[in-house]
Amino acid sequence: MTMDMEILQDFLPEATELLQKAQSEALTLEKNPDDANAIASLFRAFHTLKGGAGFLEATAMVDWCHHLEDLLDKVRNKSLRITPEMVDIILKGIDVIQGMLGALQAGDYPTIGPESLGKMIQEMASGQSLVGASKQSKTPDVVATSTPAEHPSLNVSDTLYIEHRSREDGSEGIYLQQQSVDSTCPVGNGEDIITEDEFEQYLDQLYGPGQKPGDWPATSLNLPVTEETTVAPLTVQDQIKPVPTMSKAAAQQDSPPEVAETTLRVDAVRLDAVMNQVGELVLLRNRLASAVGGLSEENEDMARIAREMDLTVNDIQNTVMRLRMQPCKRLFQQLPRVVRDVSRQLGKEVKLEIVGEDVEIDKAVVDALAGPMTHLVRNSLDHGIEGPEARAAAGKARTANLRVAAIHLGDKVRIEVSDDGKGIDRQFVTQKAIDKGVITAEQAVRLSEQEALELIFRPGFSTKDRATDLSGRGVGMDVVKETARKLRGRLDLQTHLGQGTSIAMEFPLTLAVLPVLYLRLRRDIYALPISAIDSLTDMEAHRIHRLAGRVTYRVDDTQIVPLVDLGAILQDKPMRMDSESVEGVLTERGLFIVSEVLGNEDSVVKPIDFLADQNWYQGATISGKGGVVLILDAGALGAAASLAAEGSVQ
Repeated sequence: MTMDMEILQDFLPEATELLQKAQSEALTLEKNPDDANAIASLFRAFHTLKGGAGFLEATAMVDWCHHLEDLLDKVRNKSLRITPEMVDIILKGIDVIQGMLGALQAGDYPTIGPESLGKMIQEMASGQSLVGASKQSKTPDVVATSTPAEHPSLNVSDTLYIEHRSREDGSEGIYLQQQSVDSTCPVGNGEDIITEDEFEQYLDQLYGPGQKPGDWPATSLNLPVTEETTVAPLTVQDQIKPVPTMSKAAAQQDSPPEVAETTLRVDAVRLDAVMNQVGELVLLRNRLASAVGGLSEENEDMARIAREMDLTVNDIQNTVMRLRMQPCKRLFQQLPRVVRDVSRQLGKEVKLEIVGEDVEIDKAVVDALAGPMTHLVRNSLDHGIEGPEARAAAGKARTANLRVAAIHLGDKVRIEVSDDGKGIDRQFVTQKAIDKGVITAEQAVRLSEQEALELIFRPGFSTKDRATDLSGRGVGMDVVKETARKLRGRLDLQTHLGQGTSIAMEFPLTLAVLPVLYLRLRRDIYALPISAIDSLTDMEAHRIHRLAGRVTYRVDDTQIVPLVDLGAILQDKPMRMDSESVEGVLTERGLFIVSEVLGNEDSVVKPIDFLADQNWYQGATISGKGGVVLILDAGALGAAASLAAEGSVQ
């Protein structure tokens, strides 16, 4: 059996969105079991998934979705009511479908889901194993009865259910269902679905041959009724209330006008290709501007063309950049489920607050941060937030607050995960790092308070002595740091003992174009991302000090930062302030010493594949003059300066 790859490529992104929506609605129902909109949305999600899987002939997925759809149909018809146990089962079912989607994405047909879970879903749908649920009898609004003599075409063991129910558009409708225990009955095909001919025959029996549904008979109808074990049919009154009908003209008038589709799915590979071409256009724009500026004689026509070219390229760049932007809601939508499951497992009471779901950021950042965001939230739940009893003893509310926020800051986006837990104890972290061999006691003495706190991002570090399925392996927070570095972001850790912790990540809005500051280091030219720079400063020798074996620089009366001599690191030749011209670039990792600051420019980052994984560069770019320039990694250079420990300024 061959899978239709074209249908599959259309189905996978839609199915992923449907599953995410289904999970969100299930969590909503856990808090508000009677939310009719959430119930209907959840039902439609499984129904649509079942239809798409049917086109692909993925029978295992079709069956699984059908079980969940059947359960939600009972809830939708108020035969069953949502309970916490039911939400657990639905979420587990969603996880199974997610695994099936993974198999389809790999080009394989999904296997049958867990038999025990499937049986539980079916039993829950039938009401057999529903713990604490409010099961209601399915009671039709109207059930008509008659005698066999009045309607000889019906068998005496037939049961005909006639029910008034509202359609999805709000109008009333008549629903018929025949249940028969006699296979010789001439009416009914033995299946759940009533055919059109059978429906017409029932209408003739109810209203008379050729009569419309609005023309109710003057006399009561007495159709045969048999007693059922699960549903007890009711006896109707002598007069059945007619259903109001809508004229064709009125129906056409009320129907909403057709709206043209305004969205278009585009393969991300095509968007990446367009973005790469725009990057090349930016480089050509820079070279043109540099060439025009270098003309010996000023040419007004060339200068005007260069300015117009600059404006046009900027517009194209911004337009294409917006194509890649996605709301942070995609990044945050899995977190309510994580908080729900982990807090239950740990026995903690946590209130999750999500802010800034509509803030947009580059698709590459959204895709890459899914795992790190989960690590940050789990770390906060496991290490930061106390149990209810401990919080009460500390004078805090039993329910902890966990806040996840996305904040738009000009050309950057800041993503924060903060809690009101116990905070991080610097001395405790430092001692654990020594015990686990992450650092030595001598290195610990030289650490600043911030560097000691950032030990939690070291590979292999954990404050837990024994690993659990949640933490203890030391492979969570280092993933956060490494991902932030690859995405050209910066980490900010703030903590107050007994009050809580905040970990923030700042990323550029787009990764396609990187604004950089060009620096001259003696004869070499380097670039440093502007996002890593705080300010520029003139160097003054009397502000240089040696503290705990490290060279530092006093920026002002309140700020002392490490001094990073780029000459010593990149050229193995320290800068000499007494005989060389030097300038300072203040970054998050310290004050970088360079020969001269040249100016800024938009650049396109090209990866450097032939260097080792651990190096001092983010990549390379082509300057406006056509030369290849290495882009420095501020974090890696700061770490290199820390390891040197002795400084190099003379």
